Amino acid sequence: MIVLQDFPSDRFDEFQTISITEYAQDLMANRRMDEQAARQKASEGLSKAFPEGKSNEQNKLLSIMNKTEISDVEVGFLWYALHDDGSAFIMDFMVYADHRGKGYASKALEALKSRFKAEALTRVGLRVAPDNHVAIRTYNKAGFNVTGWNMSAELL
Repeated sequence: MIVLQDFPSDRFDEFQTISITEYAQDLMANRRMDEQAARQKASEGLSKAFPEGKSNEQNKLLSIMNKTEISDVEVGFLWYALHDDGSAFIMDFMVYADHRGKGYASKALEALKSRFKAEALTRVGLRVAPDNHVAIRTYNKAGFNVTGWNMSAELL
């Protein structure tokens, strides 16, 4: 069974390393930022969201746990931000490579949507890279729909 629980604050550095690396790669690929600027922007965004290195009222960091009769195994993490309009936005979502292809992402999204409904949230959004076809299929299957496209132009 997939369960979402608070990410251990004593392991925040692990999350920070992964998240900064992933976001910096996204910034370099999609905004054509150089590596140093991308890493700085990613680091500053994470520090602003988690000033104390743990979940807070607006930004929640969760472990995705596969709980069985035999053991509890962390298979990924999920970070979402709450907004004043009764919605949430998934900021970062990862199933670790050695746990992919087992349906954990779909089950984590189901658990998250159930949590949001219980908290009376009305909407959840996210951003996905257009070439991440596996994630797009997972999100579509979970009921997410395209609501717009991010576009940019280089002004040199």
